[in-house]
Parts: sequence; structure tokens; C-alpha cells
Amino acid sequence: MDEKKREILNQVRTGTITAEEGAARLDALAAQAEPPAATATTAPRLGDTSAPTAPAARSVKVLSQFGSAEVVADPTVATAVAEGPHRARVDGGTLVIEHVPFQEEDTFTFGVAGRRIEINGFDFKGRRSLKVRMNPDLPLNASVQAGSFRVDGVHGPITAEVQAGSCIVNDFRGPLNVVAQAGSVTASGCIDSGTSKVRCEMGSIRLNLNKQSSVKITARATMGKVAIEDESGERAIAGPGGKAVTIGSGAATLDIEGMMGHVRISVG
Repeated sequence: MDEKKREILNQVRTGTITAEEGAARLDALAAQAEPPAATATTAPRLGDTSAPTAPAARSVKVLSQFGSAEVVADPTVATAVAEGPHRARVDGGTLVIEHVPFQEEDTFTFGVAGRRIEINGFDFKGRRSLKVRMNPDLPLNASVQAGSFRVDGVHGPITAEVQAGSCIVNDFRGPLNVVAQAGSVTASGCIDSGTSKVRCEMGSIRLNLNKQSSVKITARATMGKVAIEDESGERAIAGPGGKAVTIGSGAATLDIEGMMGHVRISVG
């Protein structure tokens, strides 16, 4: 560890500067010492604020734990660009972006009473958020654990798994494949083609479909509740035996399963 880096860490540990200031100084120090960031064909260093993607990637996968992350549509981007602390790699035809909300290069305990919260070395006030701008027509796969995640304007197929966290999806148009385990998912948009699936285990899912949706919904619940409300306000409640409801001409299919959870579908 060079002398400048050691000095910054000592200042953070003694409370002379905050953890956020320390992180910014370490990032600036690393930027001076390293060559320009590589493209996503090689893994960027931890904490890079921006990393371009490889043109060969045909889908995007975002992994987020304990932090706050968002994905927004940007038609000017070929694949995706990540801003914030992350690692990136290309796996086959998928660009994988892993959110890293905590500093991991150095392990020590520091703090001033009343300023920080630390559990097993994790500083929850020192978390940094991740923002991903991606082409709206590409497929998105997201995994969220104990964090918050937001998706705006992605029109390609969306797959999301949420564990003990929250996920909000706005203006979707492609098929959905959503699993919530002790977490919550709220999504609004249109389903008019393809096969979609929603599964809720000890969590909650709220799906708002617009009037242009055309989908046949099959729902069943085990020790949970699935409610489907159409445009007229008529509600269908699914139990263990299942329930089928058709919206529009039923061009697409949506399979819903609730297990000790609550799923609500509304149209309009």
C-alpha cells in the first residue's frame, strides 16, 4: 500500500474525513495511477464510475445486493453503460454488471459515534448507488437481494428475481418473468405478445396493465391471494383450483402463482 493511500485510510479511521470523502480521494488517486478504463471485454476495476460495453453483447444482466440500483432506457446506447461502483464482464452474449455498493479493497473498522452504522463490516450509510443506461430493446435480467431496484422504459423482455428487496418496473412492453421471495415488485406497462410468468413466495406483486394489453391470465394461489381486476372493475379471486381471465383478445399468456404471498393484477 503506497503512502498516499495509507494516509487517506488513516484519516478516515480517525474521523478526520468522512468515508465518502475518503472513497472519493481513493478513486481520484487510482484514476491518476491507472491507464484509461478498458472496455467491457475486460473487467473494469472496482469503483469505476463509467464503463462502455462490448458491442457483441445482446442482453444485459444486473446483479444488486444491499444497495440502490436503477436501469433507465437510452436509445443512444448500443448495449449498456454503467455509472457508479460496479464490476462488468461479458458472459457469452450477455453483459453482466454487478453492483458493488461497499468498498472492498481494505478491511478495517472505523467510525465516530452517531455517524455510522456498521454490521459485520458493512457500512450501510456509505453505500453508493448504481445507474445503468441500456438500449430499451434488449432483454434485461435483474437479480436483487436486500436492496432497491428500479427499471424505466425497457421494452425488451424483462426477467427479475427479488429476494428481501423491492423492485419497480415502469413502462414495460415485452414479456415479464418475475419472482418475488419475501420481497415486493410493482410493475406497470403492456403485455400483448409472448409468454409471461409471475411467481410470489411470501412477498407481494402488483401488476398494472394498460388498456392496450391483450393477454390470457391463468392464476392460482396456495395459502396466498391472487386478485385480478379488469377495466370494468370486476374482480376475480384465484384459489388453489386456479382462475382464468382474458384481457382483450388474449394474444399473450400470463401465468401467475402465489404461495403465501399477495398478487394483484389491474387493467386500465
